[in-house]
Amino acid sequence: MYIKRTLEEVIKNQLFKGKVIILYGPRQSGKTTLVKEIVKDFGTSVRFVDCELLANHDLLTRRNTEEIFSLVRGYKIVVFDEAQTVKGIGSVLKSLFDHYPEIQYISTGSSSFDLINEVSEPLTGRSREYILYPLGLTELTDRAFDAENRLGDFMRFGGYPGLQGETEEEKKIQLNALVSQYLYKNILSIEGFRKPELVVSLLKLLAFQIGHEVSFRELSQTLNASIATVQKYIGLLETNYVIMRIGAYSGNGRKEVVRSKKIFFIDLGLRNALIDNFAPMQSTARPDVGVVFENCMIVERLKHVVHLGHRAPKQFFWRTVDQKEIDYIEERNGRIKAFEFKWGSISAQAPKSFMEHYKNASFETINQKNVYPFLLQEEDL
Repeated sequence: MYIKRTLEEVIKNQLFKGKVIILYGPRQSGKTTLVKEIVKDFGTSVRFVDCELLANHDLLTRRNTEEIFSLVRGYKIVVFDEAQTVKGIGSVLKSLFDHYPEIQYISTGSSSFDLINEVSEPLTGRSREYILYPLGLTELTDRAFDAENRLGDFMRFGGYPGLQGETEEEKKIQLNALVSQYLYKNILSIEGFRKPELVVSLLKLLAFQIGHEVSFRELSQTLNASIATVQKYIGLLETNYVIMRIGAYSGNGRKEVVRSKKIFFIDLGLRNALIDNFAPMQSTARPDVGVVFENCMIVERLKHVVHLGHRAPKQFFWRTVDQKEIDYIEERNGRIKAFEFKWGSISAQAPKSFMEHYKNASFETINQKNVYPFLLQEEDL
């Protein structure tokens, strides 16, 4: 069953406007399904090229101009799925665009690192780029009441489209399979990951540290690896949409922390599978419920904005050396919005030093009751 994605209309509105459309995102996030939905009304005038198929991969890699041109002649739309598997795909798309500009080209890829490097320079000024994450809470619900009711299960099992409508037991089976197939097989096969066992250990450590500032030095000591290796692997995990980092916000306050990072998981179902914990989101059963809620809100806010076709919001946390802190800050067009995430109905007060230093900033506590309006806020995007 297809669940309508916010990006569907965004991309439809960009068809045949003289740009190559590039869709990034994690594996299993629904990229291929979304593209097929977008182009379904064009029927046989669509050519779908699976770049992972050996025959297609070899053809595109050989760079035989006539062979490549024969792939697209006579079609209105040509889709190159999992394009990051073809080295130099950007040059192929540029050549096709230059010779057959009337055709709409769509390219998908599960690694921003590979595809951006291959595409960005050859297609400068010729492309529109979008990211499709797993389903967001605002794509699964259309009112605050439903979002509140669905939140607990969403924090347990995440938003991969293939899980929707399945039983809890089936979700656990599929998520464990995803960890095995996606992380252990696909991620570990990426160039740069030379120590598979180290990546797995690193991911498990990060899964237990969501919501906390990460020390590369501590991670390197625990893993018995160099700081450079830990930083490199974290960077690769981020560009392959497994994790995301946010930095510390500073407006030059003397006591503000400026270099720390927090790491969150793009999908909490994947994170919970890594640590084998799908317990219900109750404080008695889940001591980590607070940081899981924080992870959920920060990532869901990112999803909502990006799925609307906008640039990712500028996301930060705030802390001083004397331990005054705020969970989340979003800066847009010079405006500062600060939020504290509290599971339950607890209300928080902004640190006095923050409000004194940032006099025009707003502050709000986010709990289950006001999750939906927090995620949907769209002013100044």
